[in-house]
Amino acid sequence: MGWRRIFSRRVLRHIPLVWTIGSVITLLCLVIFVLGLDVVDAVSDKLYDALLRQVHEQPKSGRVAIVDLDEKSLEELGQWPWPRYLTARLTERILSGSPSVVAYDVVFAEPDRTSPEQLRIDLQRNLNLLVEVKGLPADMTDYDRLLAQALSGGKTILGCFMHASPTMVAEAPDDSDPLYDGSRLFLRGTAGVNINEYLTQAKDITVPIPILRKSAETAFFNASVDADNVVRKNPLIWAFGPQRIYPSLALEAVRLDRGLSQSMIEYDDGGVVQLRLRDVLIPCTKSGRLVVNYRTVHENPRTGLASSFPSYSAADLLDGTVDSSVLSNKIVFVGTSAIGLRDLRATPLARLFPGVEVHATMVDNILAGDALSEPNWMDGAQFMAILVVGLFMTFLISRGCSWLSFLLTLLTLGLSMATAVVLLAHRQMVFVPAWTMLSTLLIYPVLTMIRFWQEEQQKQRVRNMFGTMVSRDVLRYLEANPESFSLRGERTEATVFFSDVAGFTTISEQMEPDRMTDLLNRYLTPMTDIILGHGGYVDKYEGDAVMAEWGVPFRADDHAAQACLAAIEQQERLAQLRPELKKEFGHELHVRMGINTGTVTAGNMGSDMRFSYTVMGDTVNFASRLEPTNKEYGTSILIGEATAKAAADVIEVRFLDKIVVQGKSKPVTVYELLGKRGTISDDTRKVASLYTEALHLHWERRWEDALDTLAEALGIDPDDGPSNTLRIRITGYRDDPPPEDWGGEYVRTTKD
Repeated sequence: MGWRRIFSRRVLRHIPLVWTIGSVITLLCLVIFVLGLDVVDAVSDKLYDALLRQVHEQPKSGRVAIVDLDEKSLEELGQWPWPRYLTARLTERILSGSPSVVAYDVVFAEPDRTSPEQLRIDLQRNLNLLVEVKGLPADMTDYDRLLAQALSGGKTILGCFMHASPTMVAEAPDDSDPLYDGSRLFLRGTAGVNINEYLTQAKDITVPIPILRKSAETAFFNASVDADNVVRKNPLIWAFGPQRIYPSLALEAVRLDRGLSQSMIEYDDGGVVQLRLRDVLIPCTKSGRLVVNYRTVHENPRTGLASSFPSYSAADLLDGTVDSSVLSNKIVFVGTSAIGLRDLRATPLARLFPGVEVHATMVDNILAGDALSEPNWMDGAQFMAILVVGLFMTFLISRGCSWLSFLLTLLTLGLSMATAVVLLAHRQMVFVPAWTMLSTLLIYPVLTMIRFWQEEQQKQRVRNMFGTMVSRDVLRYLEANPESFSLRGERTEATVFFSDVAGFTTISEQMEPDRMTDLLNRYLTPMTDIILGHGGYVDKYEGDAVMAEWGVPFRADDHAAQACLAAIEQQERLAQLRPELKKEFGHELHVRMGINTGTVTAGNMGSDMRFSYTVMGDTVNFASRLEPTNKEYGTSILIGEATAKAAADVIEVRFLDKIVVQGKSKPVTVYELLGKRGTISDDTRKVASLYTEALHLHWERRWEDALDTLAEALGIDPDDGPSNTLRIRITGYRDDPPPEDWGGEYVRTTKD
């Protein structure tokens, strides 16, 4: 199938149906995509997960570590929450290793109930008992104070939890509380834009108790899960009320590690653009979420827990099994992997991933500078991909290019995934082509089914169209193999036949219409039977003229031979009919025929309301010129060079001439079809040989030698048309020679 066919102007009647449905599907996909409806969110998420599983890497910064409140620690030191003095010891032990920052992925929302001072207060409040604690140093009576003192020994952060709905908060901080100090975040953006409107909104907040808040920074540790409970994008900032914005544990940890007083939020009227920590740029979504670039995970075969970063048991640190120096200059997160504490998350790479590892991953992303981004132009790119692929595939299927549309489907799916992988792996850009792929997978099968239905309808039209124009055997083949030809136009090799009754205009003027019709029917019926009997297709009748083809619509390797044999048989049958027709109608019929083989354009041609299967092209035009050329040479059947070569095994020919037909500048070789191979007489063969010899002599301008040779030929057959024609031509050349640049060709000046 060539591109000329694909871009031809001929349109089948059912094409609008394919265009309509294809356009509707494309438009529907675009509308849903633009509206942001979550129709394919689940598919998009799974596709993203699959992409990330292909390109994940090991942790890059080498500066993140985890102190794990693991099952071993809980088993040895008791259930969580531990007494604050124990947490204070753990904090001191961690800080003794000189970490850069220590961040707790827990919230100390209530005073330690095991503290002696807290017990004294509870007894007095609840039982009205006055109890005095003796024998302990003053700072040992209040475990919360112990923890506060430990926290103040380094850069530390305590976790808080943001609630999406109102809750009962035990102690609501007032506006003077350090928690509400907005100096940690600096806003830079478009005037008049309230960035809080774009951020995730908290209705309430659970915070550490005041004494601890004064000794450490506070940041939220919330995880944001998608509909399938997988953490893919985690917030870096969260809004609480119309004015307040709070940093995440990861963002605050990097700020303290860098020794900065502020994190900068850059925004415009589309939401958050990016976050900045001096020279560190952090890409994020317009709502301030980081698309987490998860690192390679290692799964514990016994527990199924996954991890990515160096992790040390809190119990091992406390008892000295692990030296705290391993935490030197590290950003240390204190969290838990214990299943009972229910801080396990699902991620694209793992089913059971400790929440503290999510924060660690975010920090590693920021430090390594490879946090993932979702550039705004991605949506526009996917919009254009849906539009272009949808319409182009609709165009191809409407044109019957099923293999191209199938290749386009595979190419679209493959390129979409390849582009997504390359962008993710090398540019840290998230491009999830779910909509492009979905629209492709919708359009291709739906339109293909419609196209199949159309083709079934076309088969019926084929039967209606060719039923009387080809033999029954050919018709059965075409019905069984509709793919063997195309109604929509194709370039193929065929042999084209034209015939015309000599002097029929004069004959028709001398006859009544009904008699003329009877004569034509008597002539055309046997001629048609012969054409069909040789596997030909009767293209059309134009009065007495017949146009037929071999090789289309029915494929046949011997189409040239069958056309020639049909022409010979027609002349033989006409010779038998001639006396009968002379007796009945008073006229003898002599028929001229032209045959040519070559590439043609074949298909349904005409208007939308009326069309027929026919052929076009130079091959057809030349065949139509050969038929009237018979008049000049006194022949009955002329064939082109390609036909003569293709049918050489079954026919005998005479090399007739090199002629230039009207409208062309280069000469073409023409042959006279003499008969079936082995059936012509020796005299005929001798005359043909002498004629060819004379033809070459006249090309050499040896006029007298050529005339002598022709005289010998005419001595055998005085009525030989080509010899008489060439004799007259040579006589003229002898008296008036052709120009010096003449190459022997004969130029025809008329089409008829």
